[in-house]
Amino acid sequence: MAQLSAATNRMVHKVQAYRAKAAARKQGGKLLLQQLQDESGAKDPSLVPGIMITPPPDPRYTTPTLSQTLKYKIFGAPGPIDPATGRVEIPDPVAAKASTWYKVKGSRRRTSQQMAVKLGKAQKHHDEDFELLWAGVQRQELLLNKIKTDGKRLAAAIQEQADAAKSMASHIASLAETSIELGEGPEADARRAVVERARQLMEVMDVMDQDVRPACLEQLNNSVNKPVGQLCEEFPTYQQCVDKRTHYMLDMDAYERKLQKARQFSKDPAKVPHREEQFTKAQRRYTYFSDKLVEDLTLLDANRYELAGFLIEGFVEMQEFQSQRQKDVLAGLAQGKLPPKQ
Repeated sequence: MAQLSAATNRMVHKVQAYRAKAAARKQGGKLLLQQLQDESGAKDPSLVPGIMITPPPDPRYTTPTLSQTLKYKIFGAPGPIDPATGRVEIPDPVAAKASTWYKVKGSRRRTSQQMAVKLGKAQKHHDEDFELLWAGVQRQELLLNKIKTDGKRLAAAIQEQADAAKSMASHIASLAETSIELGEGPEADARRAVVERARQLMEVMDVMDQDVRPACLEQLNNSVNKPVGQLCEEFPTYQQCVDKRTHYMLDMDAYERKLQKARQFSKDPAKVPHREEQFTKAQRRYTYFSDKLVEDLTLLDANRYELAGFLIEGFVEMQEFQSQRQKDVLAGLAQGKLPPKQ
């Protein structure tokens, strides 16, 4: 019962640690996204097409639809059009962008664009260079986590190998144990040499267990496992930034489709300039944000060569250290070798 309780507690601790790590990564990704948006200017109201107010239809060219009439009765008609710009001024752009209605419209717009792509009514925006770059960054993080797992396996293997070697040496030495006097003569001398050799073997294995193995594990931890673990913990979480880039791309494509529709079917001459401005803003926002994200991901992807060089040298250093320490300790067994059996 006590063992079951201890196992349950360990599982609970593991789950809590995993959730805490996931929450920290999510928070890190959110902060990284905010920083990238600030640096690229993507949050500037002048680049947000979704907060622009659609001008009311010009009665000289078109009459309001039933839905527009109901909307104007409930929420009020749009403000007057600025004759200089042809736009309806936004009273508070920041508040408009933070509103729930803005988020709902954005979600509907992107979903509509995705459905249009699936139905073949619109073309999907492809960027193979970015996809390859992002795949390379994801692969780098995946490989770092695999190296971290392999490092733990290697440490456990070194421990297991040392335990198995000491156990095997102990059983071999036990074959030479005796509780009787060996007497005198060539045969007895040969047996005493075997007993002495067994004693030397166990002394060496004790040194290997108490000195060499801990030193090798410490070297492995310092040269590979600890640095890789830190790299995995601190690896930037760009997934939210990539998702936001996808949202901006869908917005750009959606406004481009609306612009094409306005040019083909709209009878109101004010509709096309409005859609043109929306598309221009969406395009600029996407371009600024994407360029900054590509810049960051390119630097991160290029960093893998430096990481690989550092880890290669650390791994080689650990292997050399282990080999040399074992060789130094085993050198004592080179003396007093038993003569080959005739």
